[in-house]
Amino acid sequence: MLKQRKDELSLHMRIPADRCYLGNALLTLEGICEHFSVSDHSKDHIKKALESALGSTIELSYKEASGLFDLKFSVFKDKLQITVEDFLLDDGQTSEPVQNPISEDKLRKNLEHVIVMADEFKVLRENGRHSSYSMQFNLLLAE
Repeated sequence: MLKQRKDELSLHMRIPADRCYLGNALLTLEGICEHFSVSDHSKDHIKKALESALGSTIELSYKEASGLFDLKFSVFKDKLQITVEDFLLDDGQTSEPVQNPISEDKLRKNLEHVIVMADEFKVLRENGRHSSYSMQFNLLLAE
């Protein structure tokens, strides 16, 4: 069984949508890349894309509100897929209602610099999500 699964990984984590927690996601990504012997160039490229995507989402949606990121890291053979879902929380401290989900066009415009870094990018539509997207990267192994 172990031989069949050695090239696969699925890891889920949830962090607050706040810049001070981005290091947790990047450290997790670094551990995954180390485990799969990903080249430094590829690892740095993916880390930059993830940090930029989460930072841009925080700037777009969480300047005045709190929320959570659900991150799913999936590796199969030479591909890494990172799915990001963010949830706007209603903490009851503001009198304004929780804003509606942002449009796909606005999300794509906000993440256009990340979209070009990913080998594949998809916006996922789910009810109740503030935004949800998936980035896929081809992994280059260290020599």
